[in-house]
Amino acid sequence: MLLLALTYHLFCCKPQHESLPKREMMASSTAEQAVRMYLIALSDPSSLVDQEQIAALEKQLHDTDDQLERVVVRQQLMEARKPSVERSEDAFVTHAKAWADERGVTARAFTEEGVPAAVLRRAGFSVAGGRGRPAGRSQRGGQRRSRVTVDQIRAAIPKGTFTVKMLEDASGASVASVRKVISEELSGGRIKAQGPDPDHRGPGRAPTLYKA
Repeated sequence: MLLLALTYHLFCCKPQHESLPKREMMASSTAEQAVRMYLIALSDPSSLVDQEQIAALEKQLHDTDDQLERVVVRQQLMEARKPSVERSEDAFVTHAKAWADERGVTARAFTEEGVPAAVLRRAGFSVAGGRGRPAGRSQRGGQRRSRVTVDQIRAAIPKGTFTVKMLEDASGASVASVRKVISEELSGGRIKAQGPDPDHRGPGRAPTLYKA
């Protein structure tokens, strides 16, 4: 009986702390995915569109005659075709600070990748300048960039195809502001993503072309 009791204790009553590393790994993976998806959404909003998911939902919609199921699937299909950057932003706000602290990533590093200061503050980062910072941001040579409105960015959208960099240069706005406007225009169906620039040369991934 004693042997049976010891065997049961060894194999069935392992300390709960042994599962902690696995839970920590899962939490770390979730945080990393949240940060990754938001940065991808900022750099290329069209990349959030999952064509396989859309195809599966379209098939599900085609195959069902249940009206309640159809309206639910229809909503899912609408969201899949025009994914919300805000949803990725909320996940980033939830997980970014802990992920960054663990890896020694600073707020400035995120800023350089186009993450708006307001989003970083929501995530718990201390961002230099605060709310009292003058309009615009410093540029090389000591000059300051004037604040550019959303309407001015929209007005600067070129006819034909363009990239984020082209619109940034044309409008004089920050890359974060330009990407936000592009995301809104994509969601509203006023512009369309054309895929990677086939004429891209040089290092790095080809930028996405958009067409008004």
